Amino acid sequence: MVVPAAGAAVIYLAATRRLTGGWPARRALSWLAGVGCVLVALQSGIAGYDDQMLSVHMVQHMLLLMAAPPLLLGGRPVLLALQATSPQRRPSLAKALNRSRALTGPLQSLAVFGAVIVGTHLPSFYDATLRHPVLHEAEHALYLVAGLLMWSPLLDGDPVPRRRLGGLGKLLYLIIAMMPMALVGAYLNRHATLVYAPYGPPAATLGIDALDDQAQAGAIMWVVGGVVMTAVGLWAAVAAMVAEERRLTAREARASSLATSEGRPPA
Repeated sequence: MVVPAAGAAVIYLAATRRLTGGWPARRALSWLAGVGCVLVALQSGIAGYDDQMLSVHMVQHMLLLMAAPPLLLGGRPVLLALQATSPQRRPSLAKALNRSRALTGPLQSLAVFGAVIVGTHLPSFYDATLRHPVLHEAEHALYLVAGLLMWSPLLDGDPVPRRRLGGLGKLLYLIIAMMPMALVGAYLNRHATLVYAPYGPPAATLGIDALDDQAQAGAIMWVVGGVVMTAVGLWAAVAAMVAEERRLTAREARASSLATSEGRPPA
């Protein structure tokens, strides 16, 4: 993962150098932090124990679902690509992004996110990922893509959907998005027997209780994942409400100014 991660960082930074008006440093730092988060999840000691301890595996999942995606979206890579692309090629890229809006709307994002969370934690699929490394890596990619889709409507990521979610819409979206993680996390936390049998022998070798480890994994998804989603989601919802209020105030001010200039009493 080091080579593709370094490539993503280099391409991003090279694109920022093509802009004549500069690029906000906070966006570049956000992108680099997101790439670093993916590396920590897949290239550190976490990856060394993800097939031996379910709790460690769940930490890896949270990094790919909850931490890396908002950081990557904060880098605004699509906007950067549009601005760094030559004027001749920019229209074709814009058209492709416009077509992709049909796949990145709030309903579609929620459906994909929920399906990935529930589907990948079914015992048959989960056990298969522990036996087949290629499937395991594909699961990681699924989490990253699902996380990007889920966070995009909340953070107004690119490509912007045809209709942005307002403050109340983001709150409802957040509540629905939290449900799959809460259900799976609560199930793992409270289940009386081992859900994923392959974790039994490694846990015994490490001298830990596999059921306790499973309960910790469920708590990580249920509690930690919920806290992160609530914090970021509420911030996004409040920011959207403040922006809506500012737009309403600006419209009222313009209407009042126009009425005054025309000699009519303001509404």
